[in-house]
Amino acid sequence: MRGVGVLVAALGVLVLAGCAQDDEIYVTTVTDSHGRACTFVYTAREGEGFNSSRDVDVSQLDCEYPPAGRTPGKPTTVHMSPSAQ
Repeated sequence: MRGVGVLVAALGVLVLAGCAQDDEIYVTTVTDSHGRACTFVYTAREGEGFNSSRDVDVSQLDCEYPPAGRTPGKPTTVHMSPSAQ
């Protein structure tokens, strides 16, 4: 349920800030080396010049320890479709 809240907040930021047409937006969850569940949103854009690499901007980083007796789930990455933007 918490992931849904982060996703909604990320969408709100993106709507207010705006995104370029060729931006791709992802939401990723991982477990860090301290056992915290971390969620972050990142935007990727292909380079525009000769030998350009991908430009990645990370935002909305949030890490928390899971409740007592629970462990974080497996890592996931979700690509947000253009219709969701």
